[in-house]
Amino acid sequence: MSSNWFCLVKLRRMEEEGIIEQYTIAVNELKLGKSIQAYIMIFLKSNQHTAFQKYIKENPDITEAHRISGEGCYMIKASVSDQVALNHLLDEILKFANYRVNLSIGKIK
Repeated sequence: MSSNWFCLVKLRRMEEEGIIEQYTIAVNELKLGKSIQAYIMIFLKSNQHTAFQKYIKENPDITEAHRISGEGCYMIKASVSDQVALNHLLDEILKFANYRVNLSIGKIK
């Protein structure tokens, strides 16, 4: 038996058991022209969670989103091309929530 076959069987078993839920790729946002990485803490103004979650899922600039406990309601990561695009995103978010923005100045890991 080849080691490739063994690995394939093991991967399939892990998928069936739910250990592996999905596969993904790593995208270099800078090479796509998205030079600003923003981490945005969301403070919903009302209980519009469903509408806000729909907005998050449909917005391609929002690359990651988490509903959180503690301070704030959500933490999102957005990748945008420039300050104009960031301002547009923040204006859209204001329809649902107040926010606090932190910008990445360099990726460590």
